[in-house]
Amino acid sequence: MRSPRLRRNPPPATAAAAAPAPDQFRPGDLVEVLPDEPGYRGAHFPASVTASRANPRGYTVAYDGSGCPLGEVVAASQLRPRPPDAPRGVPPAEHAVVDAFKGGAWWVGVALGGGRAAAGGRVAVCFPETREVVEFDAADVRPHLEWVAGEWLSPENMGISKTMPYKKGTQVEVAKPHPQHASAIIFCINDEVEGFQGNGWWLGVITDVHPEFRYTFKAAHSGKEIQLDQKALRLRYDWTHDQWQQVTQNVTKKFAKGSKVEVTSNDDGFHGAWFQGTALKYVNNKILVEYDALKADDEITPLTEAIEVQHVRPCPPDIPVTSGFNLLDEVDACWNDGWWVGVISKVNSGDRYMVYFRSSTEETEFGHEQLRLHCDWVGGRWMRASLVCCIFPEF
Repeated sequence: MRSPRLRRNPPPATAAAAAPAPDQFRPGDLVEVLPDEPGYRGAHFPASVTASRANPRGYTVAYDGSGCPLGEVVAASQLRPRPPDAPRGVPPAEHAVVDAFKGGAWWVGVALGGGRAAAGGRVAVCFPETREVVEFDAADVRPHLEWVAGEWLSPENMGISKTMPYKKGTQVEVAKPHPQHASAIIFCINDEVEGFQGNGWWLGVITDVHPEFRYTFKAAHSGKEIQLDQKALRLRYDWTHDQWQQVTQNVTKKFAKGSKVEVTSNDDGFHGAWFQGTALKYVNNKILVEYDALKADDEITPLTEAIEVQHVRPCPPDIPVTSGFNLLDEVDACWNDGWWVGVISKVNSGDRYMVYFRSSTEETEFGHEQLRLHCDWVGGRWMRASLVCCIFPEF
């Protein structure tokens, strides 16, 4: 593969079509109920509004069909309008996020098989919460949409707002709104974090790292140390100028001369790829990198380029995978001189896996040794999103 000339032009944003958001539902309105009870995450129960309640704000609903385990009165936050009708019987694209109808509700899942299942009018859907794979008639599968700020958005068009305005129903903490929280962060010694103790979040620092993603946390207010699970820790954010901001990282320390790094590209055909190299020096917000595998025009000399800091990261940690990868795991595959982000679409025998690449819609087989768990470098820390967050960013 010839060495890519790494341009740094971000892809244009895609505007979503807006739809009006009703201030409240009226009797007779067709809605969907989103339960927050264990076992019903990702379910949308069709219903209609029969009455409204003022305090606390909620609605009485009548469910379509029977057998729904929920009561008639639901909170306003658990209702949304019914999504617009989509053509029924049209098989979804492979790996598309969909809703499948079963048990009187629409359940969020991922379409598998795509065109291969279309011949028989059946669609295989994998549900990330349970990893269960079920076949449905194409008529019982619809594209998944989210009702966000009065408009319908597909997962591909959803973005995360950098500001967090105070609105009715917003989850907050005393003295500050609820901060961003990643599902899995790989912490390091001396990281400034917040640990959950006694029904609250307390400032502190990581003093030791243990197996199974456990850490020793030293509370700043008491000086006491306690061992906490990864889920009871989060990065420290400060609420500044109406948004969450993380402490600026020391770039020159992270990318010191001789440190191993990875570089990404926005060039067409290279989205989701990371190329390994060595940092030579840091100058004017750029890092001079010598690539390990990419070559200069003579095809012999290692390619060297000055790369903007936002396109450079340290090499990710080595996370052992002793029991094998699972269906829908987000991974990096060693391919074409780099690491390319993809999703396990099929588990084959002999520690072999089919990996689907979203950017190119290609599917290729890899061995266990050619894969690693995907991590993201966010705010100077390594993060591992949960399975559901990888597939459904809104969760």
